[in-house]
Amino acid sequence: MEKFFRKDIESLDGIFQFVTEFLDAEALDEANSFSVNLIFEELFTNMVKYSPESGEDVRLRIDRQNDALVLSLTDFDVEPYDITESGQVDVDQPLSERTPGGLGIHFVKQLADSISYEYDNRRSKITLTKRLES
Repeated sequence: MEKFFRKDIESLDGIFQFVTEFLDAEALDEANSFSVNLIFEELFTNMVKYSPESGEDVRLRIDRQNDALVLSLTDFDVEPYDITESGQVDVDQPLSERTPGGLGIHFVKQLADSISYEYDNRRSKITLTKRLES
């Protein structure tokens, strides 16, 4: 299942609805919605925040492959940003000593079972695999 969303924070409600429709169509337990919604929300929000100059919509795709979900976000006409190379966040460090940023990507990395990144011709694509929860 695939859908394009306007690169705007107001698109988040539509993204959550997109996830709900997919989970309902696949007869998947609601337990899967939290992690899928959080992954899409964090990555989409970063695309809105850090690549606002692109007027292109963002393509979200979700597929079921056996006991896993494959999620992808494709942003068009943007500079590269490979989340697989983003630094680690030391969550044990006191808040007063942490550098702001990176916590959302940290959570995404914790939730996903695998993450890959592709960049070609100003097209940035993040693909994540998440095992189904029962």
